Amino acid sequence: MDFYTQIGINASKLSPTEQNILNYVVKNMHVVKNMSIRDLAKETFVSTTTLFRFVKKLGFEGFGEFIDAVRETEKESRKIHIPNIIHDDNYRDSYLKNVVEAVKVITDEKIEKFNKIMSRYPNIYIIAEGLSSEVARYFSRLLTILGYNVEVPREEYEFASLLRRIKKDDVLLILSYTGNNQSVVNRVEQIFAIATPTIISFTRADNNIIQNMSDLNFYVFADEINYEGIDVTSRCGMIAIMETLLYRRITKDSKKVNTDANKESRCSVT
Repeated sequence: MDFYTQIGINASKLSPTEQNILNYVVKNMHVVKNMSIRDLAKETFVSTTTLFRFVKKLGFEGFGEFIDAVRETEKESRKIHIPNIIHDDNYRDSYLKNVVEAVKVITDEKIEKFNKIMSRYPNIYIIAEGLSSEVARYFSRLLTILGYNVEVPREEYEFASLLRRIKKDDVLLILSYTGNNQSVVNRVEQIFAIATPTIISFTRADNNIIQNMSDLNFYVFADEINYEGIDVTSRCGMIAIMETLLYRRITKDSKKVNTDANKESRCSVT
């Protein structure tokens, strides 16, 4: 049974407490895979009864099946997977599945938290490296269209300027598939030495440094591809998540505008 498929199907059924358990499991699979139900209950500050309910809601028959799925998923995540795009007939299905899963696991709680953060119209600074930096440019354009002040520091002098201006009320948007890119981590640590902005990150769904530094994290699924030592892993999952979040926000704002307009219309008819 595929662990992330189960999450995608059933995550919306989880209570806030159960969502916290899920977040812990996803971030610490390398540890959870060897835990008993009592160990996991202790680490997540819940009862074993709550854990039984949790695994049932995710669609597993019991805790044993749940742990088996965690072990298999953690094992697969450690493999360097290089799919042969030309000869792998299932690659298109796998590619689409990764994008769909990235969107399906976005919980209502995360959408609500994202909207609450973005409703302040904070200054947004996007940190990314490699292919993710190209995605950062696209995100910047989308956010600018929606009225946000956005910067994507690429050069050292631009980052130095960011350090002089960033404040606690700002948002740091971090794009890092592995979540362990040392250059990105170093930049975040430099920022933390000056201010503690809200961090929203997009990383793969495992235990990684950036995820653990974030206030809000979105899981990205992809088949990792390296070509002659260069990371060319698809960033479509990142794009799909951001577009989903922003389109939901646009829809929400449009409904509010229409509601306000209707109120004004009724008030003017006297």
